[in-house]
Amino acid sequence: MELLTEAIGTLDERGVLNPLADLLRQVYRRAAERHEPALGDDAMSFGTTVWRNLTNLGAAAFADQPGVDARIEDNSLEIIVAGYILRLYSLQGGLDASVESIRWEGSDTRLGGAVANSVEGQLALDDDEQFPDVFAGLIPQKRHIRVAHVGDIDTGEAVAYIGLPRDNRAGGSPWFAVTLWFGQPTRATVAGTNGQAPDRSRPSYDELPIPELDLRLRREHRTPAAGTSMPA
Repeated sequence: MELLTEAIGTLDERGVLNPLADLLRQVYRRAAERHEPALGDDAMSFGTTVWRNLTNLGAAAFADQPGVDARIEDNSLEIIVAGYILRLYSLQGGLDASVESIRWEGSDTRLGGAVANSVEGQLALDDDEQFPDVFAGLIPQKRHIRVAHVGDIDTGEAVAYIGLPRDNRAGGSPWFAVTLWFGQPTRATVAGTNGQAPDRSRPSYDELPIPELDLRLRREHRTPAAGTSMPA
């Protein structure tokens, strides 16, 4: 937990956490206000709207902030500051969702942070041949930070957790350490799934690829009305 506390303190000092929290709340609130089931909206359209708005607005919000590199990687927002790499991922199941249900296997980028954090004795870089001990004072231990967020589709109320991801493909928790960042989850505690394995059958909205649309002009064919002659 000490490493997470240090990471949170650094991100706060660099002016990242407060604007990011405001953006999360704003995006969920506006997505709920625009949600129209009568027009065909559902949980997937709500989640996709939140995902794309967070990604695009987040990159724009931090674009000119000194010492902060905000960019879009693997279709999601990535913020690099003081050696830390912060990414955002959604939870499934509304405000009752357990933070322990997060899954990292959605993509190489999504899994990569958990794997990098889980390498024993790796203090800085992702390659042992790069002498990680030399850079230990410049790049923090377990530098990959993840925000797991979820919101109520009706009220727009948002909940977010912040933690250090762990490679749990062999079992155990997906976190080295995680804490409630803001909001009021309906689940009583941060950790624990009551002995049940998380539902991994459905991908998170931020795992879905952005489709490439092939738009072509359609030639319109009209049938001449009865009694009219076609030009020679």
